[in-house]
Amino acid sequence: MKKKMFVVVVLILGVLFSFGVKTEAASINDLRFGSHVQDYGDTGFSRDKRLRTISEMGPYGTGSGSTRESKRMEAMFIRGTSDIMINTHIENIGWLSEKLTAKEKSAGISKRTIKGRNTTIYYQTGRGGTAGGALRVEAVEFTLKGSMAQQYDMYYCVHAQDYGWLGWSRAKIKTEDSKSTAHKAGTAGVAKRLEAYKVVLVPKGSPAPRNFSGQKNYQYVAKDSLGRVYAYKDGKRVAK
Repeated sequence: MKKKMFVVVVLILGVLFSFGVKTEAASINDLRFGSHVQDYGDTGFSRDKRLRTISEMGPYGTGSGSTRESKRMEAMFIRGTSDIMINTHIENIGWLSEKLTAKEKSAGISKRTIKGRNTTIYYQTGRGGTAGGALRVEAVEFTLKGSMAQQYDMYYCVHAQDYGWLGWSRAKIKTEDSKSTAHKAGTAGVAKRLEAYKVVLVPKGSPAPRNFSGQKNYQYVAKDSLGRVYAYKDGKRVAK
């Protein structure tokens, strides 16, 4: 398992160097994505042999979670950088970015306990999701900032209950529209759990990864105020 993970990291590094992009050891070698999975707790592909999706990653990058096990992700985390922010849409709560006040965000607050519930919400850098409430992550939106945003584009896709792997979304740059669906991945309003996700870092301005077998064309599914369910690709409605 560790050998496979090492090969993935080497592939990413090879692409970066072939494009002549300056890389920093701390931002690539130490970068690790993980998740808090129902019944498993905090885990990443590199150290949990029970999660079978490592074999599905192929050359497309790294990630975390599970498939074919009907387990919900409750949180997602990143280690090795403070330049990637995580915003998640949570069962019965909604987008966590909307639950913190402007004062909390500007002060760099990244977590707090929801009043009246045994649930802690995590937002901004390092971790996105909840703890203590057994609540599913339904969608995610990553944001790049700092040197990471200057050097790389980050693409990600999610495995959603009943939908399978959805299409690639590009991580938002901090200055881009926060209300657009263009960078969201997953579902909202249809009560479906996220089970896994994949991430690919490419040199700034490089093309998005090609879709792999079985991956959907759309990235995000949401229900509107009239109860109608739509699929979205790059912020525009498309056929499912």
